[in-house]
Amino acid sequence: MESVSFDTLTFDHPAACRPATLSASLHLPERAAGPSSCMVLLTSSAGVQRHREHYYADLLNQAGVAALIIDSFTGRGVRRTVADQTLVSAAQMEGDAFAALALLRRDPRIDPVRIGIMGVSKGGVATLNAAIAVRQHWRNGFPHLFDLHVAICPGATAQHRDPTTHGRPMFLMLAARDDYTPAELAVEYASRMRTAGNERIKVKVYGAAHHGWESIGPVFDIKDAENWSCCRNFIEDDGRHFVPSLGLSLSEPEFQAWARLHCVTRGARAGGGTVALKQRASADFIDFLRVHGFADR
Repeated sequence: MESVSFDTLTFDHPAACRPATLSASLHLPERAAGPSSCMVLLTSSAGVQRHREHYYADLLNQAGVAALIIDSFTGRGVRRTVADQTLVSAAQMEGDAFAALALLRRDPRIDPVRIGIMGVSKGGVATLNAAIAVRQHWRNGFPHLFDLHVAICPGATAQHRDPTTHGRPMFLMLAARDDYTPAELAVEYASRMRTAGNERIKVKVYGAAHHGWESIGPVFDIKDAENWSCCRNFIEDDGRHFVPSLGLSLSEPEFQAWARLHCVTRGARAGGGTVALKQRASADFIDFLRVHGFADR
């Protein structure tokens, strides 16, 4: 493992225009015969975790894939965003990911045409956003795109009105018992993306799983969690949020203020993972990478 630092990519979004210097850890597979494929890992609201982000980095390395775990929080003076999601936005994490993409494309140990992005929960939101075509216009001419997307239990209450993607392969891994980032909304979003032209989208819902299934043991309550699962809205091409219950489009600050008064709740459940579930989901993940030429066969 080696540590790297870089400046985030700022872009035309109210929540992604503040500069920051971040750290990340690069995990390279042993005995690589040539440049490796790589996955950029974005964290959940809890930040970098041994049982989650480092687990996935180890899993990727075993399959011959490099992994870059981005710490979007520490460089911004934040430990976690569970209780206040404005401390670090998904848009900021999206900028972090694209800055890392530029860094990796210059690294001779990494194959520049096999760099994917993945994230859990909040990181999954940024992973989906990185696939949306209109957002490339917001990134001020940044030329590079990720070659593959894996979103694990992503929040999908905010969906782009135009869900057209860049057509890259996508895998949504969802939990049927998720009361934090409900699976049915992500299933709907994936369907809308397919209708908009991307036929390379795979969705799998794990019937016995809760949010954060990487945590093996009983289900636990996250009592202070900001829960946005009832805050349905559509993101317009100019970045405003159309709220169906209001029939109005609100700016980012207006929507944040409105949501906290009218639809954000407190509390969610997570965990409840089993060794068997984690192994099955891990195998599905690596199989998806193999199908698309990212992992060793």
